[in-house]
Formats: sequence, C-alpha cells, structure tokens
Amino acid sequence: MAGWGDVFGKIAQQFQGRVERLKNEKIKLEAEKKDIEGRPWNEKNAVRLTAVCKRIDVINGLLTSNAKD
Repeated sequence: MAGWGDVFGKIAQQFQGRVERLKNEKIKLEAEKKDIEGRPWNEKNAVRLTAVCKRIDVINGLLTSNAKD
C-alpha cells in the first residue's frame, strides 16, 4: 500500500516534469525566434514571430509564478 509520501512524491515529480517541459519548450522557441529573425522579412515570418514571442512570454510568466511558490 502506498503511503502519503509516495503520493506527494509522485505529484512533485509530475510538477517538476511540467517545469522541465516548459524550459525545454522555451529553449526551442528562442532558437526558432533567432532563426526567424535571420530570415528575409515577410508576412508569414512576422505572424510566426509574433506567435513565438507571445508563447515565450506565457512560459516566462508560468516559470516566474512557479518560482514564487
């Protein structure tokens, strides 16, 4: 039978996994942002860059709120 320590340990692992996924996604998006900025400018690149920047901002907010907890 699993004790409370096991239950809380699993919850902590899932939360830590979520943070790591966010960090990994942020790294990939920052690389994509840098790549887009190096390309010739057009409407398609502008739309994608806007989406990437918005997602990076959301991730930064999530990571910041997680650090405050």
